[in-house]
Amino acid sequence: MFLDITRIASGQLIGQIFLLISLPIISRYYSPEDFGVFAVFSSIIWILVAISSAKAESLIITMKSRERAFQLTIEICILIFLASLIMGIILVLLKDTEALQSLSKIDYLPFLFSLTIVFVGFSQTLRSYVTYLGKFNAHGVASILNAIGIIIVSIGFAKFLPNSYLPVGLILGQLFGQFLSFLIFAYYSELVINLDLNNFIRPFYLIIGLLRKIPILLITQIAFVLSLSFPTLIINSVGGLASAGALAMASRIISMPTSTLGPAVGQVFRHRFASIHKKDSKNLTFPRVVISTTSLLAILVYGLAFLLSDIFVPFFLGKQWISAIFFVKAIIVMEVFNFVYYAVEDLAIIRDKFSYRMWSQLLQLFALVIMYFYVLNSDNLLSVDTALILIVFFRISFVVFDIKKSWKNNGTI
Repeated sequence: MFLDITRIASGQLIGQIFLLISLPIISRYYSPEDFGVFAVFSSIIWILVAISSAKAESLIITMKSRERAFQLTIEICILIFLASLIMGIILVLLKDTEALQSLSKIDYLPFLFSLTIVFVGFSQTLRSYVTYLGKFNAHGVASILNAIGIIIVSIGFAKFLPNSYLPVGLILGQLFGQFLSFLIFAYYSELVINLDLNNFIRPFYLIIGLLRKIPILLITQIAFVLSLSFPTLIINSVGGLASAGALAMASRIISMPTSTLGPAVGQVFRHRFASIHKKDSKNLTFPRVVISTTSLLAILVYGLAFLLSDIFVPFFLGKQWISAIFFVKAIIVMEVFNFVYYAVEDLAIIRDKFSYRMWSQLLQLFALVIMYFYVLNSDNLLSVDTALILIVFFRISFVVFDIKKSWKNNGTI
């Protein structure tokens, strides 16, 4: 298992190092307001991607044969493509509405949304299929190229098109990075070699057979993505785009260990535990070991980051980002729990006992929605610091509940 994790994490670590090294340059080209616009765009994108795929890619690992896993992968990609077209048309009608006011200066907004949905969705889906195949090298290579794509386009756009609307550079960087990831996963999955007309004769027959599970997964994923998106909207309402940009930058920096090692552990855990579960459905020794180990690692790594944040932020990002220090500390506390959660997230799905997660995610979302409408109608009685502390508290409460349920071998996760 350690070797497989290393294969994924080494590439992801290199990619994150590239991004970390580039941040002092990027943060001097782009202001907190630019990152705020990018954060709003990204928040909407992750909601639309969740809807377009119906979160069906998480079921690829449960398929009993490679042929069925590949067929489900193709069906999900078709679903994402069709959904992106529909969403693009809807966004053409909504682009001038108040809901998209903060993105109104972006040219070709519906096209950028549709294209980003396609490549983010395709990358996520093929990543799940590659994990099913056990080709862990693909994750590392994709992470490196994704980082390179983001850096080249983001810096290049700001340097050579300085009179353009700068947040577009961040959006195009994300899009190009996802496109490169898609190409890598397509290569490792042998997509072109394996694809034939038989995959399109009955394009949704496997998805139709999974309709009992998909609504629960879809509602859970939408609630999850909205729960990730609402903090940006809340902080934007309380403190403006500069505060939203500080949150986005803090999240980008502090989530690096989580996005590097967390997915690496999660991908290997998914592959390994699926095999264990097929042999002994009641054996939870492996996930318990993973939870214990990742908890200790998260506390050590993020504890050190918390202690050094006052020195690190102004030195690394510049004095204009001093206001992000509190955001960094709050995100650090939250990421300790997120790191463990993402490592064993698929435990409930593999055991086919995941309906509880839908209700807990909805409860978390409900709390954030109430908070959002409160700050919209309270003349900013809530401070940015208080709002951020409440957001972190809601997330930690959900993660603790989820991990506690995952830990127990009671047959009803």
